[in-house]
Amino acid sequence: MNSVEGLLLRIEELENRLAESEQLIDAIKAGEVDAFAFRTNNKSEIFTLQSGDYAYRVLVENFSEGALNLSEDGLIVYTNNYFHKLLGVPYEKVIGNSVFHFIHSSSTATFNELFKKGLAGQSKGEINLSTGEKIIPVYVSLTSLHPTLPTVGMIVTDLTEKKRNENELREKNRFIETIIESSHELIAVYDRDCTLITVNKATEKFLGETREKLIGKKLTEIYPDIKGTKPESDLLRALQGEFIQNEAYLSKVTGRYIQNYLNPLKDENGNIYAALTIAHDVTDIKKAEETIKKANKQLEEKNIELQRINTELASFTYVASHDLQEPLRKIQTFSNLLIEKEFEKLSDYARSIFGRMEIAAKRMQTLIDDLLAYSRTNTSERKFKKIKLNAIMEEVKGDLKEEIKEKNALVESDVSCEINILEFQFRQLLHNLIGNSLKFARPGQAPHIKITSEIVEGSTYNNDKRFTEQNYFHLVITDNGIGFESIYNEKIFELFQRLHGRQEYNGTGIGLAIVKRIVENHNGIITARGEVDKGA
Repeated sequence: MNSVEGLLLRIEELENRLAESEQLIDAIKAGEVDAFAFRTNNKSEIFTLQSGDYAYRVLVENFSEGALNLSEDGLIVYTNNYFHKLLGVPYEKVIGNSVFHFIHSSSTATFNELFKKGLAGQSKGEINLSTGEKIIPVYVSLTSLHPTLPTVGMIVTDLTEKKRNENELREKNRFIETIIESSHELIAVYDRDCTLITVNKATEKFLGETREKLIGKKLTEIYPDIKGTKPESDLLRALQGEFIQNEAYLSKVTGRYIQNYLNPLKDENGNIYAALTIAHDVTDIKKAEETIKKANKQLEEKNIELQRINTELASFTYVASHDLQEPLRKIQTFSNLLIEKEFEKLSDYARSIFGRMEIAAKRMQTLIDDLLAYSRTNTSERKFKKIKLNAIMEEVKGDLKEEIKEKNALVESDVSCEINILEFQFRQLLHNLIGNSLKFARPGQAPHIKITSEIVEGSTYNNDKRFTEQNYFHLVITDNGIGFESIYNEKIFELFQRLHGRQEYNGTGIGLAIVKRIVENHNGIITARGEVDKGA
């Protein structure tokens, strides 16, 4: 009895399994089943079938996107070749495995939500897949296949190239934004409705407003007084496709001098979608130009005044050389006649007075001669020419022959250079300098004067007045005279500057001022060093 009942139960079970097999065969014939999943020995095995939709499945296999069929618990019951190649994993390790095994930990929560929605209908979104250390950004689209099949279809699109391009574009945009933000130019973009789209920091600072308060406002809201002005017209023209460039002008809106240009922005189809404005606040430059203009005007006025002074100086030179010297010569002439014809009749006191008068007249004559020499260094015609300096040196020695002989002086010179100079002025320079060395000799000591010269680079001397990239003629005159204290190194070149009284050394205090003027006329400098009782 028991065995009969067991057989009946076994027959019923077989009949049920046969019915299910017949249903499966019908489903396969209808193309409703692509694969079987069997689990034996705790291992899933997938068996695929060819159906009437064979061409469709071939197409899916050759998709350039991943195509998967997932069971309700996420088991991969079907995958095309693209998906496992995308993962870089063999097909055998993908099929029958859980799809959650290939979801990166950063996307687990997102994919859980997408899968849940996919079971109920449709969902899509971006996630990251991973195998080992490899992370793959993808876009997934999930669709429920119920009630036809108890599975979820999933299409996977690789976003690696897209993300790479986005990162590159982001880096380029960041680079451009950095340049725009760090620019001192006033940069702004307006759309077709003259609404501000973006500005940089310089524009924020210029307007005294943050970009949050500015962006989204129309031009007339930002500048209420701009309605009907040229800047508004320029923007409208730029939005029509015209390139606008303006020279510096005084903005009635800001009260500042602005130099700007406006450029229409076009999309890939050539349609204008906005206008770029780049402006430069040149107010400080304009103020500087005005300052320079005023300075030039003042300089021009000073040049006119200088010309007037030079004219007066020329008149003074004429007066000094004619009108002043004429009465002085008469004083000297009449004094000499009195001394020659009436000297015996004069008392000792009168003779003393006449002697002092004669000395004063000679001193006056010397002063006038020196002043004339000083004025000529500034007013004389300047014709430079190449001159051998040793020739001028010999002429000066000849002029001072009596003084050199009288003081038993030794004058050594090594000046074989040929230089471009004003001959008359340079002769006077040497005459004054050597004459000073003879005049200020130490009592009881024969003067020893040494003159040397060389061509040197301007950089040899640390002096702001010289052009260091040029070569210079360097003339040095040394003596063994009375010298002077170092505090007078500069003062001795000042007009009428005397370090000794007339009783000790005669002179007017103009000689070295003349020398300095001559050196400056030759675009040079002059310095002096002395030591008391050792020379200069």
